[in-house]
Amino acid sequence: QHSTTAVESTAAENDAMVNAGAPFWPLVGLGMFLSRPRLWKEVVCPIIVTTISTIVCLVVLFGTALHPQATALINAGCPDWIAWISAVLFVLAETAVVNIILMLILFGCVQVRIMRSILEEKGIIDQLRVECAARGQHLPEVQCYRDVGHAILFLLGRVPLMILTMPLHGIPILGQIAWVLLNGWIYAWELQQEFLVFARELRGCGEQFGFVKQRCCTFGGFGAVAMALELIPFAGPWIFFASNACGAALMSEQFFKETHQQSGQAWSTKTGNVLGQSSEEETRTSATDDTSNCA
Repeated sequence: QHSTTAVESTAAENDAMVNAGAPFWPLVGLGMFLSRPRLWKEVVCPIIVTTISTIVCLVVLFGTALHPQATALINAGCPDWIAWISAVLFVLAETAVVNIILMLILFGCVQVRIMRSILEEKGIIDQLRVECAARGQHLPEVQCYRDVGHAILFLLGRVPLMILTMPLHGIPILGQIAWVLLNGWIYAWELQQEFLVFARELRGCGEQFGFVKQRCCTFGGFGAVAMALELIPFAGPWIFFASNACGAALMSEQFFKETHQQSGQAWSTKTGNVLGQSSEEETRTSATDDTSNCA
C-alpha cells in the first residue's frame, strides 16, 4: 500500500512537471531551430508563399472587411475605440487562419521532417525503428502526399472550430487568449498524431483522443502558446511554424520517457510497460510489480 502511494505520488509529480513545462516548449523549440542552420533551408519555400499570402490578405481584408466589421461591432453596442481595435484584431486573425490553412496543406511535411530530425538527433527514431522491426513492421519515411492527407483530415476539425470561436476576437486580449486556448489543443494533437502511431501504436482517432484527453493540460498549454506565436504576422509562418515543430519534438520526447528510459544515448523500454498504456495504467502496473516483488 505504501509502495502504491509512492508510485502514484511520483507519477503525479512527473505529470505536474510536464504540464508546467509544456507552454515553454515552443520557446525552447525556437532556440533549437535557430541554433541548427541545417533546418533553415526547410523554411525557404514557406517564407516565399506566406509573404505573398500575408500581403494579399492584409490588403484585401483591410480594404474590404475592416470597416464593415467595426461598424457591426458599433451597431452591437461596442464603444467606437473597442470596435476599431477589435476589427483590426479580426483582420489579423483572419489572415492568420488563411496562412495556417495554406501552411498545413502545402508544407505540413516540413514540420514532420523537422520533428524527425530532432528526434533522430536524440536517438528516438533509431529506437522506434528497432521496435517496429521487432514487430515485423517498418518505420515509414516522410511522404508529402500522406502528410497532406493527414493535414486535410485535421483541418476538417480545426477550421470549423476556428470559425465558430472567431467572435472571441471581439474582446481585445482576453478574446485572443481564449481563442488560442480553445484551438491550441487540436493543433498540438496534429503535431503528435504520427508519433502516437509509431511510439504508442494508437492508430484510431478514438484511441488518440483518449491519450490527448488524459493529458489535456499538456496539449492545451503547448498548443495555445504555439498558435499564439504563429498568429504573429510574417514571423509566425516564417519562423514559429518551423520552431514549433522543434517544440513538438520535445513534447514527443516527454511522452517517450513515459514508456522508455535513457542511458547515455541509448534508449530501452521500461520493464513491464506496454505500448499505449496511459499514465494511470503505468502506475497500476508498477504498483502491482512492486507488490509482487514484496510478496
